[in-house]
Amino acid sequence: METLWIVLLGLLTAGYFALAGFDYGTALLFRLLGRDDRERTRALGAMTPFVLGNEVWLVAAVGVLFGAFPRLEGELLSGHHTVFVLIVTGLVVFTASVQLRGTNPAWDGPLIAGALAVAIGWGWLAADLTGAPPLLWAAGVVVLFALHGGTFLAWRLPGHAGRRARVLARSLVLPSALFVPAVVLLADPVRHSGPALAGAVAVLVLVLGAGVTTGRTAFLCTALACALPIPVVFAAQGVVEPETMAHGNTLAVLTPVVFVVLPLVLLFQFATWWMVRVRHA
Repeated sequence: METLWIVLLGLLTAGYFALAGFDYGTALLFRLLGRDDRERTRALGAMTPFVLGNEVWLVAAVGVLFGAFPRLEGELLSGHHTVFVLIVTGLVVFTASVQLRGTNPAWDGPLIAGALAVAIGWGWLAADLTGAPPLLWAAGVVVLFALHGGTFLAWRLPGHAGRRARVLARSLVLPSALFVPAVVLLADPVRHSGPALAGAVAVLVLVLGAGVTTGRTAFLCTALACALPIPVVFAAQGVVEPETMAHGNTLAVLTPVVFVVLPLVLLFQFATWWMVRVRHA
């Protein structure tokens, strides 16, 4: 039962980074890609329908954390209060700006700032937990999300805008490829482990794969590259331990919820992508 909940927490966290990562990356890049407000609005429009569906993964992961890992939740919130304030503030500003922007470019600044705050916040938290330099983790997550967003836009945008997105995304391949190996090597040597090193190699291969492929395949590569780093490194550092979990009786009561919540999350995600696919068919 404990293994089930650890896997579920990792799955939901990975899903959040794989999907919401391109939301934040799109916000970081759209002003660079759009030559005018019309093109910028179109770039945001490619991402906007997915935002709420992608954030569902984070909501579900937080629910699992609070319900099944109360000690871990307490340690994280009490030990990293400033980081979580930054992340939550960024999420609120980003989500509000997405909803309010429309064709009003006055919301561009808050939109970019919110996405940047979220990316830096997650990088900062990862640095605190792994012992690697915070600046390296923060910059690495920003670049990796930007690569993911650029790859998404290269896939979804037609014509010149899509080609510009592809060129910009490929310019981010090298720094993204070096990010995870660097943080693994610069972390406390005592903490190096097989899973962390294997994850670093996998991210390197995926990012390089995104640089030589296009369309849906490249997007899948960057999605997996965003999903791997934090869950793999967290697992390698022993962040999720059985002693941080709720009592066995509590888990027994909560376990049936997994078989309801997880299919609903997957169904909601599938429905979102299906409706947007139909709209763009």
